[in-house]
Amino acid sequence: MTAPQAPATSPYSDFAFGPAARIYAFLTRHEVWRESCRALGELVPGPVVLDLGIGPGTSALEMARADRSKLHLGLDRSGGMLRRAARGVRDEGILLPLVQADASALPVRSGSLDGATGHSLLYLLPDPAAALAELRRALRPGGRVAFLEPRAGGGSVRDSLAGGVRCAASMLLWRGMSRLHRSFDEAGLATLLSRAGFVSVRTWPAVRGFGVLGTAVQPG
Repeated sequence: MTAPQAPATSPYSDFAFGPAARIYAFLTRHEVWRESCRALGELVPGPVVLDLGIGPGTSALEMARADRSKLHLGLDRSGGMLRRAARGVRDEGILLPLVQADASALPVRSGSLDGATGHSLLYLLPDPAAALAELRRALRPGGRVAFLEPRAGGGSVRDSLAGGVRCAASMLLWRGMSRLHRSFDEAGLATLLSRAGFVSVRTWPAVRGFGVLGTAVQPG
């Protein structure tokens, strides 16, 4: 089940995703995190895929590198995160348009997206159900979504250390942030997606037990 509703923001999250964007980017720059981003992208066929909460760009850049046949779009409400993502996009020479906006008010036409991804997004939102309703508006019939969120009670420090010190630090930060906001077990994430009106919902543990992956389809 999902944790109790979180406040809209906290001083810690405002800092982590604003002034400390560089620290966040550094801690998530390791293969375990990148692998989780690629796994997320493989679940959404495209060809036009919106990455919600792109952060410093790691998620969408990894997905774009892995499959250049898709057009990935990146959205985040943090200007600091988007500036870091823009540097990565320029360095890679990848077509990856970026837009600053909120997940609850997507600046796209209804039915214009083939799919959407979100890495560490829903757990931070004050009203994830409202964001999913807005996403359904923007998706075409049959469009697929995939979300990777912090998992309630999963993963051990020992498992995270197998990926290196930076991996362990990022997993502990992820868990710490989820305690300030919310985390999901498999049933809780599946319920959230189903109640939003998605079908063919599947969820399973990921990222060495620290995360839970969920995928679903927009009804036709």
